[in-house]
Amino acid sequence: MKLNSIRFKISVFYTVILAVILTFYTGINYYNLRYALYRELDNDILVKAQEVSSAINSYLGVLGNDQRAFDFAIKRVIRLEGTHPYQDKVAEVEKSWGEKRDKQNIADDYINLVNVDRGESAVNSPNMDAQMLKYFLADISAFRKQALFYKDVNYANYQLRVVSIPFYYNYKKKQIFLIQIGVSRKPIFNILYGRLIFAALTIPLILLIASFFGGVITDRVLKPIMEVTRVASNITYKDLSVRVKAQRGEEELKYLVNAFNEMISRLDRSFRYIAEFSSNVAHELKTPLTIIRGESELALMQDRDSREYQRVVKVTLEETEGMLKIVEDLLLLSRLEYQPSVFNFELFDFNVFIGDVFEQAKKIAAPKNISVKLTCPDNPVIINADAPHLRRMFLNLLSNAVKFTRQGGDISIKVQSEGKRLSVSVSDTGVGIQPQDLDKIFDRFFHVDPQDQSGGSGTGLGLSIAQSIAKIHQGEISVKSQPQKGSIFTVTLPL
Repeated sequence: MKLNSIRFKISVFYTVILAVILTFYTGINYYNLRYALYRELDNDILVKAQEVSSAINSYLGVLGNDQRAFDFAIKRVIRLEGTHPYQDKVAEVEKSWGEKRDKQNIADDYINLVNVDRGESAVNSPNMDAQMLKYFLADISAFRKQALFYKDVNYANYQLRVVSIPFYYNYKKKQIFLIQIGVSRKPIFNILYGRLIFAALTIPLILLIASFFGGVITDRVLKPIMEVTRVASNITYKDLSVRVKAQRGEEELKYLVNAFNEMISRLDRSFRYIAEFSSNVAHELKTPLTIIRGESELALMQDRDSREYQRVVKVTLEETEGMLKIVEDLLLLSRLEYQPSVFNFELFDFNVFIGDVFEQAKKIAAPKNISVKLTCPDNPVIINADAPHLRRMFLNLLSNAVKFTRQGGDISIKVQSEGKRLSVSVSDTGVGIQPQDLDKIFDRFFHVDPQDQSGGSGTGLGLSIAQSIAKIHQGEISVKSQPQKGSIFTVTLPL
């Protein structure tokens, strides 16, 4: 796998995101578990402290509330030491305390009874040394601010959780004590450590598996793209019929495949057009060049008078002008298709514009004594268009109408405003168009010479130019025609 490949980048990105999610999820679970374990531990040692307080009060309830009974009770409960003259009276209390002590597993805990006024320990369990007692007595001033508090005691190999609750003894004067119970936090540490070890072992394994399957999925997703690449590498100008097949149903890949196939189709049409265009240009230019060459060779075969030379020059000039007209029309078509920025759109009154075109049309039709009529709406019709190119389009249509209309015929220009569209029809009483030619009249270099030849032979580019201008204006040109009855060309433009 290459480091700069999409597959590698997607796999790395996927793995990193998954690692962040797993780490975040593990951290949340870790702290939730830690909170739950500490809350359970705090509740457990609080119950133990309350049991110790209850046991001391049970002894005092049987023996009385004097100093000797209090000293016996706290030593008996905390250290299991001491005797009392009325030992038989506390037998039931000792039995109950023993059961609770075993049930609560208090034997291994650290118990300390603190005299708050003196700030010293009154009695503590035998398993507590002086150093531990020092940590227990630290910060007992916090009792002045809150009746119940927890703290952690850490020293040497001990990690304890300690709870402190008040105990009040009333004999002669009120005395305030603290019952402190500390339990080891090692079980919690073991659980949390086990969870961390589990996460440290499983997360890399999950990432490794996810990275593998991520690579497999990426390969599957990129397979159609690789297919597009393979097909593209095999495409040449000699064969543009190859297409990519969308084998699966992913919408995005369908869009990619369809876009690629459409691009190849456009290229295919472009190459076909170039081939056809080249053939047509060669054909159109070959005829005048052949005529020029033939006339020139004929004139040079022998000496001729000046009138014959003038005729040859005249023919050559006419054919040259025809070729120049073809070249100019081709250049115009190229600009229309590949340089639409040459258009300068502006707002103007179409009625005034078509009036100027109408005047030019009358001049074109005058030699054949053709009548030209114009019908326009009474109200101004404002259009956003490029006036020079629009004039070229209508003059091409009108020139065609004049060319294919017999002497003394009629041409009509009718302007209609229909909602947000402008419709302009150019109708004539000419020879019309054969049904089989209707689909070809807008093709380049397609032309039918007029029967009377009075209009001259065209280049076959006029209607193609007109159609291109209409499309750039987001319009269209449609045609209806009947042989020997005339034609109607309708231009539709947006207002």
